[in-house]
Amino acid sequence: MNIEESLGFKLAKASQRMFELFATCLDQAGITSKQNGAMLIIHKYQNITQKEVSILQRVDQTTMGQIIDQLEEKHLVMRIMHPADRRAYCLVLTDEGKELITSLWVEMKHCEDIFLQKLNKDEITQLFKLLDIIEKE
Repeated sequence: MNIEESLGFKLAKASQRMFELFATCLDQAGITSKQNGAMLIIHKYQNITQKEVSILQRVDQTTMGQIIDQLEEKHLVMRIMHPADRRAYCLVLTDEGKELITSLWVEMKHCEDIFLQKLNKDEITQLFKLLDIIEKE
């Protein structure tokens, strides 16, 4: 038995390395990786609900509520009335949130470039395709 032959170990180590590259940017921005992920989802989907964000990010609804509360306190996200359901709220980025997520995206892509620098373009494309396949349920 050799732990280096474990897929879970390899994926975890790769994830840790990517996180380490990006962590400084998140720290400087004053947000966590889960908050960043929520903001990216909210940026992509207009009028998304908190429940939908929790499903897409694979985070339980209670935790997502805390993440959104924290982002609201930082004036990065707002809850607005859902246009079709009075009981629900939609999440939107504030102008400050849009500015932050745009700059963090540039930084994240730079970190990815560093992370993937040993691979050629075809290998990177293949890596993303393979990860898409195994990530789906």
